Amino acid sequence: MLILILATGLAGSVLLVLHPALAVFWFTFWACVGAGADFPSRTGGVVVICCCCVLLVGYLDHRGDALAGYAAVAFVAYLLGHNRKLYVDMAQQALRAADDRARAATLTERTRIARELHDVLAHSLTSLSLQVEAASAALETTGDQERALSHLEHAGRLVRSGQEEAVAAVRALREGDVAALAMVERLVGAFREAGGQVTLRVTGPVPTLPASHGMAVYRLVQEALTNAAKHAPGAPVDVHLSFTGDGFAVSVTNDAAADTAAPVSGGNGLAGMRERITAAGGTLTAGRVGAQWRVHAWVGA
Repeated sequence: MLILILATGLAGSVLLVLHPALAVFWFTFWACVGAGADFPSRTGGVVVICCCCVLLVGYLDHRGDALAGYAAVAFVAYLLGHNRKLYVDMAQQALRAADDRARAATLTERTRIARELHDVLAHSLTSLSLQVEAASAALETTGDQERALSHLEHAGRLVRSGQEEAVAAVRALREGDVAALAMVERLVGAFREAGGQVTLRVTGPVPTLPASHGMAVYRLVQEALTNAAKHAPGAPVDVHLSFTGDGFAVSVTNDAAADTAAPVSGGNGLAGMRERITAAGGTLTAGRVGAQWRVHAWVGA
């Protein structure tokens, strides 16, 4: 391509010296357009300069007017080709940026789905495994069938709860919003059935939350209740959801036990809570407040 454009441009230049007619301009015009559009600036500039050097020959041969016009045409043609190249480059960059955004959105959605599945399976299967093992231990060590049945009944409730969580997660991913309060109420009810002393308070008008916000609320309360049952078993737990026009706050407070300074576990722990709340555009704090352990999150509207 370089040889073709260079040969065409120089041939037109030489022909213009020999026969200064308007039609000859087109030889070099298209050569310079090609040089500006297809070559780097340095290479295209060299091609145009070589063609314009014919102007010097024209002055020496007393053909200045025709060759001055040729020089102007060559320069304008190169600028047209160069501008076309810039436009094509910008269009390609825009397409690449759009592809990058699409890939980023896909990865974000995959991460959200993976996080939902992980939380559902990690919480439900871990608790279910503990109940089945407890039932098995009760039968093997003491032969206490009543206690074993109690553990199995609790395992059955965990299975149903896990099914509801899975359905809610799928619905949230599909429909884009969730009834967070209803999910939290069922969660609190399950902990009460398991013997936990949980109080739920709700203030302000309850909106229908986007999936990211609603699932963040639900997972935060679930994780905080699980950690409270683990680190301070039997202690009263207060769950407070506060909704305002500016956003909403979630607080889970319980009496602090001696080991609450250790990192919480279950699901993704504090890191998982903070990741969800941050993804929803909020902030999360967790730690001792006097004699209590408090997890507090705020998400703006």
